[in-house]
Parts: sequence; structure tokens; C-alpha cells
Amino acid sequence: MRQFVLIVTVLLLALVLWSQLNDSPLIPPQPRIIAVEGHGEFEVLPDIIRLHYNVSSLHDSDPAAAKAEVDKHASASVRALMKLGVKEEDITSSALDVSIQEDYNRNDGSRTRRHRVQRNVEAVLRDTGLYNKALQVLVDSGVSEISRIQPEVSNLDELKQKALADAARKAREQADFLAAQFDAEVAQVHQIGRQTIQPHFGMQEVMARASKDGDAPEPPIHDFKPAKVKISSNVFVEFELE
Repeated sequence: MRQFVLIVTVLLLALVLWSQLNDSPLIPPQPRIIAVEGHGEFEVLPDIIRLHYNVSSLHDSDPAAAKAEVDKHASASVRALMKLGVKEEDITSSALDVSIQEDYNRNDGSRTRRHRVQRNVEAVLRDTGLYNKALQVLVDSGVSEISRIQPEVSNLDELKQKALADAARKAREQADFLAAQFDAEVAQVHQIGRQTIQPHFGMQEVMARASKDGDAPEPPIHDFKPAKVKISSNVFVEFELE
């Protein structure tokens, strides 16, 4: 019996001691946290432009005739681009697409089947100053469609880091501002959360008025330029307060 009482007493003392230690000031309190999100964004001019276009032809009965027409205009477009200074290795083409196109006439209910041949081509302009001239020679060479214009930057990784650094700087500025409103100061970083970086490659064109030569009666043409490339970044940061 005495042994049982002794064991219970020891357990009670241990429980009291543990409770006191748990509330001891030696254990550091939980840090005060302030959470902010920084956003960085800037725009740059593209130094690369990708032109996607296609040449297609329809023929009632002879796919070879349609292919010959496609080859003629596709080759003319490539020669025109190379004459401007576009390198041959920067002009690529997908496989030739040969298919049957069926048209339905609602008036008489008849159906017409024709052979359709198409070739898709991609040209990379590493000299953005050739942009307008390249568009013009493609139209002059008889391409069927300029399907996509994609501006790019060659130093995208560097620009992503720049946007991320800008977002981090603005996150710290927000944290300092908010902390000052409550008479506190920002200490060290507690945690860095999600990070997002988004390049926005616009397809919009910017119109700039060209200079007028002399007293020519004709109104000046317009010089179209590809839109700037936007790089944006968001970062979520938690700071400790002093």
C-alpha cells in the first residue's frame, strides 16, 4: 500500500513539475507574423518575332495540281524572306497536309468534294526591324494566311529573375509600411510561399505614324510594330515582427 501511495505521489509531483516547465519563460513565445504579397511587372521590346503562316490550295479532282500551286507560293515566300536576310535555318515547315474538303450547297442540296493541300510555315525574325517588310513580302508571294505573330525575348530567364526580384522588393516595402502603422518593425523572413512568374506575349500590333516624304499628296503609311512583352511575378512572404 505504501509503495502504491509513493508511486502516485511521484506521478503527481512529475505532473506539477511538467506543468510549471511548460509555462516557463525559458520557452520562447511564438513569433508575431505579418503576411504580404508582392507584385512585380515590367514591359520590354521583343528581340525575336515568330511568324506563322500557311499556303493552301483547292482543286476539284487533281491533288497534284493543288500541291504544285502550294509549292509555288510557299517557295516564293521562303525566297522572299531569305532575300530580306532571314536565315534558311530559321524557316521551317511542317509536313504537307493533303485532305478532302466537302462543301454543302443549301440551295440545291448538292455536295462538292475537292482536294485540299496545305503547308504550314514558321519563320523566325531575329531582326525585328524586318517585321513590316516580312509581312509585305509574304502577302506579295501569295500566302493564304498569316495565322499567328508571336513576339519573344531571348533573355527570358534573366527577365523572370528581374520580375521576381521586383516582387520581393515590393513585398518588403509593403511589410515595412504595414508594420509601421502598428508601431512595429519587420525582422527576418519567416517563410516564403508561392511564387508565380508569367510572361505575356502579346499578339497586338502597335501603330506608329511613318514620316512623310516631302510634299507628297498621298497620306503617309503606318508602320506597325509588335506589342511589347510583359513579364509579371507574384511572391507571398511572411515576415516576423520585432
